[in-house]
Amino acid sequence: MQALLPVAALAVVCCAPALAVPAQAWLRVELRPQVTVQHSSVRLADIALLTSSDLGLLRRALAIPLGQAPRPGESAVLESERLGYWLRSRTGLRQDQIDWQGPGQTAIVTAMQEIPGEQVAAQAKTALAQHLQSMARQKGLDLSRLDIDPVALPMSVEVPAQGRRLQVRPLNATRMSPRMLVWVDVFSGDRHVRAIPVRFEVAAFARLPVASHAMPAGAPVQADGMELREMDVAAMSAVPALSGVAGMDASAAADADAPVLRRALQAGEVVSADRLQAKPAVVRGEWASLVTRQGPLSLESRVEVLQDGQPGQIVRARPANATGVLSARVVGRGQLELQP
Repeated sequence: MQALLPVAALAVVCCAPALAVPAQAWLRVELRPQVTVQHSSVRLADIALLTSSDLGLLRRALAIPLGQAPRPGESAVLESERLGYWLRSRTGLRQDQIDWQGPGQTAIVTAMQEIPGEQVAAQAKTALAQHLQSMARQKGLDLSRLDIDPVALPMSVEVPAQGRRLQVRPLNATRMSPRMLVWVDVFSGDRHVRAIPVRFEVAAFARLPVASHAMPAGAPVQADGMELREMDVAAMSAVPALSGVAGMDASAAADADAPVLRRALQAGEVVSADRLQAKPAVVRGEWASLVTRQGPLSLESRVEVLQDGQPGQIVRARPANATGVLSARVVGRGQLELQP
């Protein structure tokens, strides 16, 4: 059991200034032997019947705070003697102006209400589904099916009846996987009662572009080299990003600027955005046009490119019918400019 008026509180009481009250004022206090409170804080009106001829005094006495209600499963005992110190300090009454009736103490418990485990799991599932859909959209995925099943229903929990609420913890940093954990916090008003873990089995299906045949690194990604296949992305080690891949059509794949593979792909592997790179503006082993500027004159010659490069990069090249190597800046597709 616990007490609502600790010793520290009584020390404050003794130092508190007494309020001026009429000499004829009186207050009758009849303690109840046991009370069940509906809210998280306890007032004098919750534990006693009060009577007074002074309406203002009666209102003040009814509203006197006594402390927090007991936690679930606990009770608090408040003795009339300790309560008397607190009451006199808050009302300014003398001891002979208070008529105590009823038992010498009262036991206080908090009214409880059960939250079924099914309700906790349902709220956790809703939050998890929203999180997974949001994560999929960020990766450019459109989930065709989402299966979320609790591994086991959590136990029902008893909480104070008034102001109860469930709050799912943020899932921002939670990675998609076949087994996922969601924490649900139970509150009574502003008081945190407990945290409940809910584990789920997850399967998230989406239609992904996969390689229909093996393709080497550097190969252009062609529409006829891919096919859509429904796959469980939750079972993958990392959710693939498909921005700019899934919507690629045959004309885009045939374009000279179509992306190429960073590394080789085997048949059945997902063609994800992180496996693609822009096709180099100049390609090793191919010929390019080299522009050399001398004052107002511009000379153009043909060179063999010795390394891949994108616009702005410096690459090595060999002039036609020459053995020397020079450095040139990539200025466009198939175009180089000699560095001074």
